[in-house]
Parts: sequence; C-alpha cells; structure tokens
Amino acid sequence: MVAGRRRAASPRIRKAEGTRTRRRRMDLSSLPSRPLTAREVAALGDSDAFVTVRPVERFEFDAVDGTLVVAAAFITNRGVRGVAFDPDGGWSVVHREDLDDVASIEDVPESAIGAAQRALRSEVDDLERERGFGSRLVEAYERHA
Repeated sequence: MVAGRRRAASPRIRKAEGTRTRRRRMDLSSLPSRPLTAREVAALGDSDAFVTVRPVERFEFDAVDGTLVVAAAFITNRGVRGVAFDPDGGWSVVHREDLDDVASIEDVPESAIGAAQRALRSEVDDLERERGFGSRLVEAYERHA
C-alpha cells in the first residue's frame, strides 16, 4: 500500500515483519504440546477466537491415524501469525504481520498470507534437516495425545 493512502477494501498495515524470529508474542498456551491434527486446525478456524486458521505444513505417518499439522497461519482480527511446532521446543510464532480491522479473510492481503507461508515453510525446512525430526514429531504426538 502506498504510504498515506488508504484502500477501502484492505486493512491498513501498521507493521510488517518478514524476518523469521522465534518466540514472538502470542499466547500459545492453549495449543497442545504436540502437533495439531487437521481436525483440530479446522475446529480452530471455525471457532470465534480466529478469523480463520490455515494449515501450511502437514505430515502423514503410518504410526499416526490422521494428518499432523506442524505449521499454520492464524488469521486474527489483529493480523496474521505464522505458528510452527518444534518437537524439542513446542509452538512458536515465526512470522507476524499486524493489520487493522480484520473482520474476514477478504480483509487480509494475499501478500500477508504468502509471507507467513514462506516463513513457515522455511522454518519447517530447517527443522526437517535435523536428524530424527519425523520420529520426534510422532513421539510428541503420541506422548501428548
């Protein structure tokens, strides 16, 4: 958006941060200490707590009945939060873009969602390079299911 101009169809962007940084402020205490299931992500998206929740990175394992979501974009009335699960560190916010007046997904620029998806994919790519990542995901899921 051009500085000083306001678009009627888009929210004003107060602060956009495209850099990956661990442990940004967002209360993640209600998330379980394990990857989410696809059903749980859908339920969060349908809840009144969020405008919507979009899964970004998912894994399927023979040992787990269902799909494990390890990265998701949480769209709130205050913006976009990219949240990822690390089997050793739990959930963390790896991307944040604050927006004003988000009432529906149509109020969020595609560029904001795309930036969150890129940051989350990069984070998960880094995690996947770690030895035993898949095993640790399954263990975290089974331990806290």
